[in-house]
Amino acid sequence: MVTTLAPFAIFVGVAATIILAFFSLWSSVNERATARVRGLGDQLDRADIRMKPQDIVLTVASIGALIWILLVFSLHPAPLLAILLIPVIFGMAFLAFTFYVGLKMRRRLEAFVSQLEVALRLMAGGIRVGLSMRQALAAVVDELPDPASYEFRRVIGQTTIGVSMLDAMDDLARRMPNNETLMVARVFRVQSQTGGDLARILDQLAETIKGRRQVHRKIGTLTAEGKMSAMVLMLIPVGLGLFIVSTQANMGHALLYTPIGHITLLVVAGLETGAYFWLASLLRIRV
Repeated sequence: MVTTLAPFAIFVGVAATIILAFFSLWSSVNERATARVRGLGDQLDRADIRMKPQDIVLTVASIGALIWILLVFSLHPAPLLAILLIPVIFGMAFLAFTFYVGLKMRRRLEAFVSQLEVALRLMAGGIRVGLSMRQALAAVVDELPDPASYEFRRVIGQTTIGVSMLDAMDDLARRMPNNETLMVARVFRVQSQTGGDLARILDQLAETIKGRRQVHRKIGTLTAEGKMSAMVLMLIPVGLGLFIVSTQANMGHALLYTPIGHITLLVVAGLETGAYFWLASLLRIRV
């Protein structure tokens, strides 16, 4: 009887400790959570995911809870291991969602930068024929697809409600954080203070952005072999594990249905995650 109730007593003790620690640190946790939600809102805006951060957190937490329930009912782990799986699964769920948001955000930023050269040339052409800066931006909105059309439409909307063009461009650089957009915002601000032929400046800036994109493409070509090698190294443990499970029944059962096997899988998952971030940092070249 005592042996049967011991895991549940451990669970109650751990849960009570966590609850007491949570309430004792509530103020600092609340401030950090508020800042994290605001940061998540900015990332969702950049990735063009039109959901509230609170809904995102609730959805990811629900998916994590569902995965935990399925694992508990399918693998029947020990009670203590099932408790330890809770933070691991929820952490992996939020990590997967963070990876998804980062991927969409990077793709949208890359698409915006690829359109920025054409947008600058359209602005320069409009200014040469006598259009105002706002009218030139309207031409960009009409001619280019999203995300450039959407972002420059937001710039025009901000100027409509009284925000200056310079501040609206600074806000664009904040929403789409990359060196090219920052250069555009700085060029507009410097030109407003020093004067000069804005159309010619925009053409020169378009040429600069074109040259930077060529350098980025060369870097992508040179690091393609390293990325493929990293992918192979990441897939070797997964393939080896599947081979063992499918060909060695005893080892597969020990790996999937024993506490030691579960701990081994958690360790391998942690090492794979660490290897991914380490290899990604090695292959990342900033220009």
